[in-house]
Amino acid sequence: MGVYRTVIIDSEEVLDDFTNQSKYILYFSSEKCSVCNNILPELEKITQDLPIQIGKIDVNLNLKIAGQYLIFVTPTIIIFNDEKEILRESRFIDFNKIERMLDLLIQ
Repeated sequence: MGVYRTVIIDSEEVLDDFTNQSKYILYFSSEKCSVCNNILPELEKITQDLPIQIGKIDVNLNLKIAGQYLIFVTPTIIIFNDEKEILRESRFIDFNKIERMLDLLIQ
């Protein structure tokens, strides 16, 4: 396992601290989303040895944050580099695309 872990983002203050990193992933999910329960472990698996953290946000508990990021469906994964969104995957997640982007980003 890598040293990077998933961070639960449950407030705007935690989000502000989390997004001070140069590279990070925001993972938006919902407790009642059965697909979401399977997506996070896969995302953690492909990032386990990479120097990037995942911020997990429950859209039902954080409506304002979800609105700021224009989240209309779960699951949604957004990868950021230097405060810019470089990849967004929603509903039907293409993990090969995510892996390729992370490889390019981390090089």
